[in-house]
Amino acid sequence: MKLNLHNISFAYDHDRILKNINSSFISGNFYSIIGPNGSGKTTLLDLISGFLKPGTGHIDIDHVPISSLATKEIAKKVALVSQDYIINFPFSVKDVVMMGRHPYISRFSHPCAGDIKKVAIMMEVTGILHLQDRKINELSGGERQRCVFARALCQDTPILLLDEAFSNMDINHTLQMLALVKQSVKEKNKLVISVFHDLNLASSWSDALLMLKNGEIKAFGNSQDVLTQQTIKDVFNVESIVEFNKHAQAKQVYYPSI
Repeated sequence: MKLNLHNISFAYDHDRILKNINSSFISGNFYSIIGPNGSGKTTLLDLISGFLKPGTGHIDIDHVPISSLATKEIAKKVALVSQDYIINFPFSVKDVVMMGRHPYISRFSHPCAGDIKKVAIMMEVTGILHLQDRKINELSGGERQRCVFARALCQDTPILLLDEAFSNMDINHTLQMLALVKQSVKEKNKLVISVFHDLNLASSWSDALLMLKNGEIKAFGNSQDVLTQQTIKDVFNVESIVEFNKHAQAKQVYYPSI
């Protein structure tokens, strides 16, 4: 599967957020988007997921424009884990995870045995099975985030978008979720695009990095080629040392202390 962005621009009330974005993403790869606050990272994911429509250009999946697909069809192709998922009604954890199956359930129908089994499996692999009857608004931030992860995995889409999806988790659960995602890339040939603030996590887990600044692509390619002292200086305006770390088996970024 191939996701293509053709000359994408987007603006809020004449304030241009993204400018002439052209890029392609191929299944079987883990991509990360990094850049300063306000560079357009979340907006780009919202455009890919169909939540927003580009001002110019178009996005297609295997040459089928997203704009031509119904919401339910998009939901069978793209799942999004957002850092600020808000739900006001006190649904149980099990009910929230089951929402990932809604694109496959006919209107006025009930979940089948396969849907129920998939929900149980995804709650187990994300470590929330013991919370299944708890109300989502009673959970900690990290528990809630793992619930949203389980819902997205239940959606079983070929494309998974992660918008700072690990920001509420401790490092243990972050690494567990990253391992789950990486496994789905390798074993199920999924396409993952993740927004990171942590450059070292992005480098360690990604096959490729896309660097955004002021709504424009400044670098896009293999993680080890893109992550350099010069690109970090150009994009973030900070001095750094970038070295290959044997333990991480990837380049890592170090900053001078003041």
